[in-house]
Amino acid sequence: MKARRLRRNTFDLLLLIFILGVAVVALLWAEFFPPEISGSVSSVAQKPSLQHILGTDALGRDMLARLFEGIRTTMAVGIGATLLAIVFGSIYGGLSGLAGPRVDEGMMRGVDVGLSLPYLFLPILIMSLFGNSLALLFITLGLVAWLQLSRVTRTSVRNLRNEPFLEAARMMGGSYGYVLRTHLFPQLGTPLVVYAAMMLPVVMMQEAFLSFIGLGVEPPMASWGTLVAEGVERIESAPWILLAAGGSFALWLICLHLAANRMFNRLNVAKMTGATDETISVGAASDVLNQA
Repeated sequence: MKARRLRRNTFDLLLLIFILGVAVVALLWAEFFPPEISGSVSSVAQKPSLQHILGTDALGRDMLARLFEGIRTTMAVGIGATLLAIVFGSIYGGLSGLAGPRVDEGMMRGVDVGLSLPYLFLPILIMSLFGNSLALLFITLGLVAWLQLSRVTRTSVRNLRNEPFLEAARMMGGSYGYVLRTHLFPQLGTPLVVYAAMMLPVVMMQEAFLSFIGLGVEPPMASWGTLVAEGVERIESAPWILLAAGGSFALWLICLHLAANRMFNRLNVAKMTGATDETISVGAASDVLNQA
């Protein structure tokens, strides 16, 4: 038992070090070693070598530097959209959980209507109408990612609403905002953080998809989606571009998903929220993936 626990702790620690290490290196590398267009024809679409570990692209830019730039862009959009979803979804779900039966029913039916639509319908529509913008991209993704989060928050609040400390706060004249801010959100901090960690790889994948089809990040700025699109275009002449971009993106999503699930189990979020691992871990992330 102790040996198994030690192995589990070691794996969790290595996974955390890997995720944080890649994030820090991507931030610093893209800042101090930006990819530069080569003036030499011989550097164009060069195969992986000691000088260029992942090769070069069609303009002679180092693929490793471009990959770190893409990681930074995709992470920035994913984190921004996830934070926006946390704020909006927690407030909406908290108010729904505290409200009366009729108001609660109406608010949740509105969430059901939003979830019934294809998940990327709204982002594709908005980006097509208003043009590509990094700020608009993460706002749009955040405004559709909050739907599942509001359900989790609402369920948690409904489980806590009959606790003595909440009844005392309401009897003393505390408003909905006061009860949420002072008593409920501190109780829901851990579940919200874990849920955000589970939503982050989903949002990052959606940003990459939008950039892949030309509705997200635009060149010369790089994201994982634009790098994969470039790799698909040159899969015959320079297959290492697609292998580097697609392989690293898949590995990153797997690591984030593993870390989120480990957090879910370690922090016993199911007991905090009154939900099961299936309803949050599988239901939240898998439902979004299926809708996408």
